[in-house]
Amino acid sequence: MHGMTEWLARAQTWHDGGMFVGMHWLWWLFWVATLIAIGWALVRLGADRTESHRSVPRKQAAEETLRQRYAAGEIDEDEYRRRMAVLGETPPDS
Repeated sequence: MHGMTEWLARAQTWHDGGMFVGMHWLWWLFWVATLIAIGWALVRLGADRTESHRSVPRKQAAEETLRQRYAAGEIDEDEYRRRMAVLGETPPDS
């Protein structure tokens, strides 16, 4: 029984003596910061996959491809204008 009271006395000394006093708050701060970082990463991943975010670069890339094909002589002016008009249209909701 003597060993148990000695252990309790040491445990009480650590708490009352100030040893590890701030560690509890540091761990809370660490986990809150980690959860915020994970949440931010998930939001960023979700935002990058939205169609409105990606449609403009895709449209610009398609228009640039058409310009290059027209400049290289792969398609004629009528085909170029027709395809550019199709790219300018908004797709119907499905």
